[in-house]
Amino acid sequence: MKIGAKGIAASAVVTILGGVVLLMALGSWQTESEKIPVKFSTGEFAGMANPEDIRGSYSFADVEKNFPITADTLAAAFALDVTVKPAQDYLAKDLEALYGEVADGAGEVGTDSLKWFVSLFTGLPFTPGEDTYVPRTVIEVLRDSGKVVDADTLAQLEAKSVEPLVPGIVPDVVDTHVESTTERVIKGNTTYADVITWGVTQAEIEAVLGVPLKSKTDKIRDHLLANNLEFSVVKTQLQALVDASAP
Repeated sequence: MKIGAKGIAASAVVTILGGVVLLMALGSWQTESEKIPVKFSTGEFAGMANPEDIRGSYSFADVEKNFPITADTLAAAFALDVTVKPAQDYLAKDLEALYGEVADGAGEVGTDSLKWFVSLFTGLPFTPGEDTYVPRTVIEVLRDSGKVVDADTLAQLEAKSVEPLVPGIVPDVVDTHVESTTERVIKGNTTYADVITWGVTQAEIEAVLGVPLKSKTDKIRDHLLANNLEFSVVKTQLQALVDASAP
C-alpha cells in the first residue's frame, strides 16, 4: 500500500506529538532551560551544587531550589527592598545594577558576591576574586544565622565590605571616567574604546559579546546591563584579551 505525501506528513505530526506527550508524562519535557548549576564531581562535596556556577540570570528562587538557603536570606544579606518586588524575583545580576562600582572603583558587588555569600552560608568552597565586595549586611546575616566564619575569612569580609543599600535611595555610582594608558584594567567605567587602545580588536570584542559593537564609546558595564549580559563574566573574558595583548 502506498502512502501519499499528506499521509506521511500526518504520520510525522502524530509521531512528534506522541513523543512530546510521552516526555511530558515522564516529566522530561522542558519548555525553557532549567537553572541548575553544575555539581562537584569529586571530593567531600561530590554531588552537591557548585556556587561557582551561579549565573547572573539566576533568580533568588533558583538559588533557593539548588542550595540550602532561602531567597529571603539572600535579600537580607544584600539589603534588597522586598517591598519593590518579592525576594524570590530578584536576579543575581540585579546586584550589579543596584550597587555598581564600589570602593572608589576598586571592586564591585555583583554575581560573584552572591556566589561568595552562598559559599560562606552553606560551607561549600568558592574563591572570590580580588575585586569581589559584599555589603556589610552579609557579615550580619552570617552572624545572626549562626554560621561559623574563621578569623581570616572574617577579616577578608570586613576588608571587602561596603555600606548596604538604603531602601528607596539609589546609591551613587562612580561615574567619572579617566582614560588610562598605564593601568590596563577593565572597570565599570571603562569604555570599549579603551579596550581597543589596549590592543584588543573590535572583532575579538564582538566575539566575546556575541552581538555587534555599535558604539566604541559606550561604557562596558552600562552596555552589558542594557543588553542583558553579565558584566562579571564578560569583564573576565575581555581582561584576558587585554592581558594577552600586553607588549
